[in-house]
Amino acid sequence: MINRYYKNGEQLDVAGLNKITVLLDRSETELTEIGMNEWRPNLDGPPHKHNDKDQVFYITSGEGIVKVDTMEYRVTEGCCVYVSAGCVHQTITTSDVPLVYLLLNIFNDPEKEGHTSFKDHIEKVQLIRKQQAESGETGNDSEGELNVEKKKPKFFKSVFEGKKYDFGSNSTILLLDRNETNNFELVVVKWPPQNKGAVVTHSEKEQSFFILKGHGEVTVGDETEKVVPGNLVFVPRNTPHTTESFDEELVYLCLNSHAVPYKDKSFDAMYNRIAPVRIERWKAGDNSVGE
Repeated sequence: MINRYYKNGEQLDVAGLNKITVLLDRSETELTEIGMNEWRPNLDGPPHKHNDKDQVFYITSGEGIVKVDTMEYRVTEGCCVYVSAGCVHQTITTSDVPLVYLLLNIFNDPEKEGHTSFKDHIEKVQLIRKQQAESGETGNDSEGELNVEKKKPKFFKSVFEGKKYDFGSNSTILLLDRNETNNFELVVVKWPPQNKGAVVTHSEKEQSFFILKGHGEVTVGDETEKVVPGNLVFVPRNTPHTTESFDEELVYLCLNSHAVPYKDKSFDAMYNRIAPVRIERWKAGDNSVGE
């Protein structure tokens, strides 16, 4: 079971511009990579793009501007930005403290840019990033051609604003649907106090939970561990798992990275297919594994 606190991880320095603490490395997953990205105060970061991955930035502290193609978003704690593969983007820190965000990388294919680890990737691109920051030009990212659709960027002032779905034991707020990205979904999941969900498994997607609020336990396979705000839990595909909240509401940001083609073309369609059965299993206290 992978359960890591956001301050604990390998630290990577990117040409003195920003520091990344690796929480989930590409070597451990099929399509997902996650880190805490800290940008220097009062810095215009390098404009650049990625053809091999989509990205999401969830701001945890600081102030700044995130530019995505022609769009410009002012960001503070709690904001979230979606950057599709192929979009030129830039992070600008506008205060005397660092701008920090949870960085979600979702790769288009298992090749993962041809780099074996996050460290390997940074070692190969940091000189390019420094040149981009100094020149203000996008330059050459030394990546392959764009082989997926370039999607529209999306900005959330708060991740608690979105369409809500009731799964009985918990509720889900949809932020990014699978038809708005290349191969992932982003949701917020809320568990009422003293509640435990049905045991579920997913054949299409691996999941990552970043705890925002509350205390509880997450079970993955035959391992159960406690979680607090700042913990990141990874759930591989085809692995039974469940969540239990303690004496207060438990809330986490949930990334669904789809490694195989979808059964359902939207979150709505998936919900309508699986929610009634899941709710019935939860009400009945059925501990068998389902979707």
